[in-house]
Amino acid sequence: MKHTFFLFITVFISLQAFSQDTIKRQAARKFISLKFYEETFGKPVDTTEFSYRDNDTLVRVPLDFDPYAGKDYVRVEYVPKDSTFLDIYKDVVYNTDVKIDSTERMKYWKEEIRIFFDESVPVSHTKDLMQFAKTISRDIDSLKITRNFDREKSNYLVYYLNRENISDYEPRITNNTGGYYVSWNGRQQIYDGKLKINTEKAKSEELQLNLLKFHFFKSLGYFRSSKDLVCKSILSACRTLRELTERDLEILNYHYSYGVCKGETLKNFSEQTQRMQEVLDKDPNAKLYIMHHE
Repeated sequence: MKHTFFLFITVFISLQAFSQDTIKRQAARKFISLKFYEETFGKPVDTTEFSYRDNDTLVRVPLDFDPYAGKDYVRVEYVPKDSTFLDIYKDVVYNTDVKIDSTERMKYWKEEIRIFFDESVPVSHTKDLMQFAKTISRDIDSLKITRNFDREKSNYLVYYLNRENISDYEPRITNNTGGYYVSWNGRQQIYDGKLKINTEKAKSEELQLNLLKFHFFKSLGYFRSSKDLVCKSILSACRTLRELTERDLEILNYHYSYGVCKGETLKNFSEQTQRMQEVLDKDPNAKLYIMHHE
């Protein structure tokens, strides 16, 4: 199976100032790592200019050098975040507050989410969830959510369980009031989801709608709850009615940004973000990219 991999490259651009009489000019120089240079050009020649930074040998290249020109890569600029946000994000994605599983990986929907609503779901509830889906995905190009009226062509089923509707399409959802169940492939891409609300246990319409949005939001990344979020947050660990907060949206946007790694383990994600931040701390002008290739 062909996996998505990520290639990180830091391109350092240094500026040299010099003067001649009263005229001042600046000359920019671009460097890449020696290892990457050799993979692209082969061994450097004697006249090649080198630089050294943080125990890494860098080689000068032309300013217009694009290491990925003509290759099947998508280059996206890295999205930096502060440590407070990253701690919450890792808790939500990797469940760090409970345990650290070295095999656990970040999961996401790669393809369009096509929702089919079972006839057990009230029309007003379907409209409410679709409006919610539109709101949370509005600014995320890589997350598309639509309603599909053909169950066979859908990949996400929403249904209610009660005395009138007894068909339980996903018995592995065992919570009393309902929940969600998602499946993913070897690339950590979610390809199927089911969401169940048991209206015999969640009797009020307010609670039913709240649970509907709560479980749907969490199913977008196999998200866990975090005690570091305010109680009203959808992703908080509090047992209360929840609402969409700016932090929830920030987490979702970050999760679906291609300026971060996809499908990584906690260890790799932590090491990569730490390494990126160390580079930015030392050189705010450094250009950092994440490469996506399938």
